[in-house]
Amino acid sequence: MTVVVVGDRVNMRARPSLQAEVVGQLNENDRIVVRSLTNDWAEVAPPAGIEFCVHRDFIKDGAVSVPKLHVRAGPGINFSKVGQMVKGDAVKVTGEFGEWLKIAPPPGSSLWVARSMVKLPEPRTASPTKPPVVATSTAPVAAVASPRPVAVPPSIPAVARPVAPPSVAPPPATPPAAPAVAAPYTPDDLRLAPVDNQGSAVMREGRVRATVLVLGRPSRYHLMDESAGGSETICYLRGNEAQIRSFVDRKLRIRGRQYWVQGNRHPVVVIDQIAPMAE
Repeated sequence: MTVVVVGDRVNMRARPSLQAEVVGQLNENDRIVVRSLTNDWAEVAPPAGIEFCVHRDFIKDGAVSVPKLHVRAGPGINFSKVGQMVKGDAVKVTGEFGEWLKIAPPPGSSLWVARSMVKLPEPRTASPTKPPVVATSTAPVAAVASPRPVAVPPSIPAVARPVAPPSVAPPPATPPAAPAVAAPYTPDDLRLAPVDNQGSAVMREGRVRATVLVLGRPSRYHLMDESAGGSETICYLRGNEAQIRSFVDRKLRIRGRQYWVQGNRHPVVVIDQIAPMAE
């Protein structure tokens, strides 16, 4: 089934959750194939241009070399699974990132879009058809004598007795349903420090910088404070790697969840929302 996107820059997520990674975006009036619908989410086939990731150790001669291979939304085990491949499946490699290969979405992989942002296309209205013309016979018809009118005395209208309306018991009050709360996403590849308030919501402002990924660092992307003329790390950034890379050297306001990782002075922020700031 094909649906139409009703908003601009609509996020496609790796899982049916607002905490899931944003893998790509759709524009208004884009048409996408839907695999299933729920009250809140639409499971869609990834459109052209989307890239997923698999570890390079499990690909040989352009095909999967292990019995079962998880396809992920980004280059790391902290990214959500978006599909699965089996041994012998062909892989179309579109790029690479360290130990990970970027690939075209395999058959059966899925992304998720908010149900309120898609609609079924308008059905085509059929043009009205003219009713068929029935041929009439031209043979003469014998005249039939009309009966004489008979006077009928006027009848007295019947008066209906008023009927009391049936008593209807009011429906029982239904308590409002509690809103569904999505399970928080935790970066399972990080060694979290034993401190309180892990995963707390934060807002940070700064300039995104990229460095060489060093063993022990949770990310190669930093948010830097350059307000005092210097350059100091505010936090590391995790999330959709392709999206973060597109904002390198730009000043951003970032909202997300903050985690403290063992062996690091600065926290990690898993990004939920990015907003460019004026330079």
